[in-house]
Amino acid sequence: MKFKFFRNHFSKKKTNRFLLLFLTLDILFILAHVIFIYLIFIRVEFDWSITDPFLLNLDGGYPEMFQYLKYFIIMVATLRIVLSKKIYNYISWFFLFTLLLLDDALQFHERFAAWVVEKFNIAPAFGLRPQDLGELTYVGIFGPILLLLLLFTYYYGSKRIRRTYIDIGLLFAIFLFFGIGVDVLHQLVAIGDNRYTLLFMILLEDGGEMITLSILTWYFLFLTISDNKHNTYIYEYFLKKRAKANDDTLSN
Repeated sequence: MKFKFFRNHFSKKKTNRFLLLFLTLDILFILAHVIFIYLIFIRVEFDWSITDPFLLNLDGGYPEMFQYLKYFIIMVATLRIVLSKKIYNYISWFFLFTLLLLDDALQFHERFAAWVVEKFNIAPAFGLRPQDLGELTYVGIFGPILLLLLLFTYYYGSKRIRRTYIDIGLLFAIFLFFGIGVDVLHQLVAIGDNRYTLLFMILLEDGGEMITLSILTWYFLFLTISDNKHNTYIYEYFLKKRAKANDDTLSN
């Protein structure tokens, strides 16, 4: 990937510093998880319980708190766009990330899934656990509500807002892939359950989720300081690459 496009159109000192800080902390948390788990694998004698707050996949740890901070920054950024720039369409993103923060902090989807499984006596199906099916039910109920709100604010937005929505939607889809898709894929595809495979899946799911949320946070911060003259979008980079690839194919 060539970064000239991003340097020319998305490079702001303030937001670049935030992105560098976020990604550095993400990588440090990922490396810490790998090192601690590897030392446990090779049976180094130590009270490893003190390292629990640094593990990616444990509730209430430092990586999870860092994710909460990113959600909060996005919420503040969207409110600033709504109140300072008078772009009320972004209130839908505020609601979305507020729900995500509350969901992660209060474990809404886990509790809802457990209630559905117990209430309706859901059995394993399609290679998925009952808990997975309960969580998919949660997404199936609340997802369309948020989707309709996003589509409504997209439809009544300006051309610039619509294009920005595509950028955010693209980044958010990648975030969902790591946050939900990888976990479901792990349940559906028999890729083994040895400890190294499980470590890889944790790094892919939780590490990927952390990095993509950092990029989302950076993008919302970028929107708060960009002016009305900014008319370039991330998805255009991929469209241009695809168009160039098609031209090269036709010329050959």
